[in-house]
Amino acid sequence: MNNYHTHTFRCGHGAGDEEDIVLAARNMGMQELGFSEHVPLPYYRLFMLKSALHCFFDFHSFLSFVKAMLLNGQGMRMPYPMKKIHESTVSKLKRKYQQDIRIYQGYECEYFPGYISYYQKMLKNRNIDYLILGNHFDKYPVHQYYYGKKRLSDDMLRDYRDHMIAAMETGLFSYVAHPDLFLMGREHFDDLCQEVTYDICLAAKRLNIPLELNAGGIRKGLCEKDGRLVFPYANDYFFEIAGKVENDIVLGIDAHHPDHFNQNVIEQLYQIVDRHHLHIIEKIEMKGI
Repeated sequence: MNNYHTHTFRCGHGAGDEEDIVLAARNMGMQELGFSEHVPLPYYRLFMLKSALHCFFDFHSFLSFVKAMLLNGQGMRMPYPMKKIHESTVSKLKRKYQQDIRIYQGYECEYFPGYISYYQKMLKNRNIDYLILGNHFDKYPVHQYYYGKKRLSDDMLRDYRDHMIAAMETGLFSYVAHPDLFLMGREHFDDLCQEVTYDICLAAKRLNIPLELNAGGIRKGLCEKDGRLVFPYANDYFFEIAGKVENDIVLGIDAHHPDHFNQNVIEQLYQIVDRHHLHIIEKIEMKGI
């Protein structure tokens, strides 16, 4: 198996440095490993200031805002000043472990329209090998706009779908990470959830973009939805439809700790693959090479 969804301590909510992660992946027998930190954003504090008026009436959003302003992203994404250090470290590890494992440099990105040109520039300049779409937030990275929050509204769910499709249509992303994240915030898999799922899967099929079956939700454990035990993401309701649409599927460990490279979670991913007859692809397109 290969894994292209990997984080380190630099994102502020992970553990282990780049070499710790490489060794864990190598020891598990991985052939290819991609680093995909939550993309460091230039002028992040200025970007966050635009969200200030939206934060004061929601306690958790206010805390997110304050933390981002104080730490310049740490806790949610790699601070921009760490970018060169991280990329230099990954470059050295590529050479050091080239006989054992192939290593790639990528980032996991939100659909923030103001940063699309920045993403394009990174790929065009070949600073990185690939980008993945990790659509966590609508507009600003604070709790109020988090797509996985409890009681996700119908309007936000429609925004999630629309922004997801718009992001895929940019052609920048090698695949879509945890496309079913929104199901964390929906008590039932209702008609709108089904509609949104079909819209995302059909768009991904049309644009030839793989969808990720993500192990991060498996680590959160099973939950009950409409009388059925499912994972909050890597969700059976979503991937039953993805199987019918015949989407290409990428397996992603979404590692935030060296210990996340373990065979147990891989076996659980493959159980979902078998259950819904999913078409797995082992290698992704490297748009920056």
